[in-house]
Amino acid sequence: MRDLEESLRHAVQDLADEAPHAFDLAGAARVQGRRIRRRRQVATGAFALALLSMVTVPYVWLRPEPPAPVVQPAPSVTVKPSVRALPDFTVEAPYRLPGGAIVTMLTTTTRVDDGEDEYTHVALDRDAGRYRQLPFGQASPAVSPDGERFAMKGGPDQIRILNADGDVLDELSIDTFSWGGSDPVWSPDGSRLLVPTSGGFAVYESGSRKYREFYKPDIHSLCSEFCSFSWLPNGREIAVPRRDVSVTRSEAHPDKIEAAIVYSADTGQRARSIPMAGVPVGNGAWSPDGGTVLVHEKTDTSDGIRVVDAVSGLPRSELLAGPDAIYLADGRILAFGNRYARIHAADGTLLEDYRMPSRFTDDVTVRVARS
Repeated sequence: MRDLEESLRHAVQDLADEAPHAFDLAGAARVQGRRIRRRRQVATGAFALALLSMVTVPYVWLRPEPPAPVVQPAPSVTVKPSVRALPDFTVEAPYRLPGGAIVTMLTTTTRVDDGEDEYTHVALDRDAGRYRQLPFGQASPAVSPDGERFAMKGGPDQIRILNADGDVLDELSIDTFSWGGSDPVWSPDGSRLLVPTSGGFAVYESGSRKYREFYKPDIHSLCSEFCSFSWLPNGREIAVPRRDVSVTRSEAHPDKIEAAIVYSADTGQRARSIPMAGVPVGNGAWSPDGGTVLVHEKTDTSDGIRVVDAVSGLPRSELLAGPDAIYLADGRILAFGNRYARIHAADGTLLEDYRMPSRFTDDVTVRVARS
């Protein structure tokens, strides 16, 4: 019996030794409580984050993107080319202008004591490669493209054709027209000569030395104050400006131009009308492809040259400086006077600017050909 009690006592002591002290139980309880609180805080924070995401994520998705910043293009600046001086003129060699154009003749006008003008012509001799003075002094001889023949009015009913030595090659008995600008005009290839007449116009054939007259009285009755004729590039048609007959004519104001009337040089028949507000500035006014034409526009407020469509007559450029201009072989435009020579693009943009030599004074008229 005593042995059983002893064994029971030793077992209770062993269990008491393995059990934690009283303060350790409290600490364990505190640790466990902190763990439970941290778990609850983490769970609460996670729930709050999830709830916040549910609210904000749709807003982010639905919020429109901010507009991209607008970059304003830098303003375009038109830089004018600097003015360069051309070399001095000399009679010893052909004088070429920018773009390859060549000066074919210089006419100097001199006012004498009796009030009449005298004219001195210095023309290019292509064979000799130099300039020489012509032996005649009429106002405005028409020089053929090859520079070998000159046509001019010899009297009220006469057209004379001469060579550079002054020898008469032919004479035409034609009732010529004396309106301003109505001088004879050679065709682009020099095979024909257009002569304005009092009744219309005549076409002289260089090969046969014959001419035909075409009766077109409305040409002059409806023509402008500067009734210039010009050949189209095809050499088969001519153009004559027509004034606006609805506008009363006045000495104080230039005529208002409404169109250029195109006639066939073969039949004399009217081919078409090109509406335009100016006068074509000669044979060189028509572009090589015939698509555009340079016209001189003179109004009370402006005076210059404009590029217009050769079919519709609509303008394609701003006014260029006058008084004269031609198309170059590459389609660019040479505008020139006795003080300047300017190269323009086909749309009228100024590309090059030059100052003419001092030989080309105000009393000198410059004739120019493409080459």
